[in-house]
Amino acid sequence: MQSLFNQLTNLSKTGMITAAGQHNSIAVLIAKAEQIRQQYPQFHQRSIAIRYTNLTDFVTSLIAFDGHCSTMYLRPPNLTIPHNDIIDWPLESDAAVVDSIPSRLKSEAVDSVATTWYMATSGTTGEPKWCSHSFLSLTANTKHSQKLQALCWALLFQPYRFAGLQVVLQALLSGADLVNVADYEPLAQMAFLKHADVKALSATPSLWRQLLMTGQLSELTLSHITLGGEIADQSLLDTLKNLFPNANVRHIYASTEAGVGFIVSDGRAGFPSKWLKDQTPQSALQVSDEQHLLIRPQHHVCQSLALQTNAQGYVDSLDKVQVIGDRVLFLGRATGTINVGGNKVHPERVEQVLLQCADISQAKVYAKKSALLGELVVADVMIIEAAVEQEVKQQVLKMCKKQLQRFEIPTKINIVKNINHDPSGKLNRKQHD
Repeated sequence: MQSLFNQLTNLSKTGMITAAGQHNSIAVLIAKAEQIRQQYPQFHQRSIAIRYTNLTDFVTSLIAFDGHCSTMYLRPPNLTIPHNDIIDWPLESDAAVVDSIPSRLKSEAVDSVATTWYMATSGTTGEPKWCSHSFLSLTANTKHSQKLQALCWALLFQPYRFAGLQVVLQALLSGADLVNVADYEPLAQMAFLKHADVKALSATPSLWRQLLMTGQLSELTLSHITLGGEIADQSLLDTLKNLFPNANVRHIYASTEAGVGFIVSDGRAGFPSKWLKDQTPQSALQVSDEQHLLIRPQHHVCQSLALQTNAQGYVDSLDKVQVIGDRVLFLGRATGTINVGGNKVHPERVEQVLLQCADISQAKVYAKKSALLGELVVADVMIIEAAVEQEVKQQVLKMCKKQLQRFEIPTKINIVKNINHDPSGKLNRKQHD
């Protein structure tokens, strides 16, 4: 049975994890995981919820319980587990769990099982949902090579979320090093990245812009660059490619519910329109009559997506797209539009126009209530230190008039010092008053 434990024990255990100033080799974590299995054979085929405390213990738990427990919930802080018949790990007390298991199981040898992994959505568009995956679906895009083994990855995402787990598994299974910088501010992150000589970095476009704002990103020698979680606009892709001309720059379309949909590595925003006909190796793609991207996952469809899945197995992503020539471009979430007098505005589309201004480092577009039109479009932007506010506003207005319809143009542009992100690294799009 394929599992994380079996895969790692069969591979060369070369990687190192650095977190909170401590260094631990993968070989040591595998040994600790094996001790946990031997200490708790009664967990075999049980459900377990792994509470995140720190990266080292979290990874050790994943290695220990995949292939041993029937289900594994990767539990974010402050999120309750779905039912009571689940072991809460780390244990507060051994006694209650041990006493509830028949004694004959405590000494029996056990076979590996196919563990179902459950992850929670971030809840940015509603209440968090638990979504199921298998080890196979989670590692479908994991690559192995000697070059990859020599890399050092940085973790900017929460490891119990889908994007973060992808980075963790890629590092583990390729034998690469992994440095956790998720809990630090951008300047501190850059210090760790430079000290560890990080070569591979995965982040949302918003997090990439934060790193660019430090003015230090060019001091790294990145060979692998990944963007995901938000729309990868052309200006950001061009900026990263110009800074790192020899790097492999990819943007990944994925979700907690459906997994990795497809990967784009040609340096252009969106994806080739021929994929709608030729199909990608990983997934089949379609565009609905409502201009929503439909995707047919290769491995599975999470039960929570049942209402969004048609008879052919295509899932409605609720992402609005537009086919322009040889490209399919993302407009934004169908559920996140701003209603201006009956006209729908995608905030992501307006942000992409604003970010074309070289003096703007971050942008967030949102709705403001209006007694006359229902909602108005408002933008918060962060500008570089040398920029003059009034000149930036004038330049942005000219760009908007050329590229946007009148109702899409922000009625107000606020120059701000900071734009908030949610814990998953995406723009915080909570409704404004």
